[in-house]
Amino acid sequence: MIKHALLVVLLLVAGCSIGITVHDEDRAAELVVDFFTGLKSREGIRLAYAWTDNKFKQEVSFDEFSRIAAFIRKRNQGAEIRLVGYEIFGVQETLIVYANSETSEGKIYFKLTLVGTKTRDYYLLALDVDDAAFARTGIYKEYRQSIVVEGV
Repeated sequence: MIKHALLVVLLLVAGCSIGITVHDEDRAAELVVDFFTGLKSREGIRLAYAWTDNKFKQEVSFDEFSRIAAFIRKRNQGAEIRLVGYEIFGVQETLIVYANSETSEGKIYFKLTLVGTKTRDYYLLALDVDDAAFARTGIYKEYRQSIVVEGV
């Protein structure tokens, strides 16, 4: 009986120590809002780039990032960007935030892949922009309240 109780305790401890990733979608949204807001100024672009993950920085230079920011601002025409939902992938330390905006030329869709967790904070790992909505493969949830970034 004691052997079985000890085995159950060990299994519970082992199960709790592996395979659990806790995300904070509200913190992720807050950081994405700061990111989009930062694209409005040169200093904001520097801060937005500083927030990116080291893997992102290895692939995208600051000059290239500045061109991406200019492209987003020009294409978005000062329209508001609305964060619509997020996606998680079980135990992976990845969270994707989806956003979109509507301009006179149509909708723009944004997919921001963040790496991190609730306790480690989040950093931008990838940024995708497209004319069509992105396919979702993880567990998708919409934000409870509308989250809007004005005039990007």
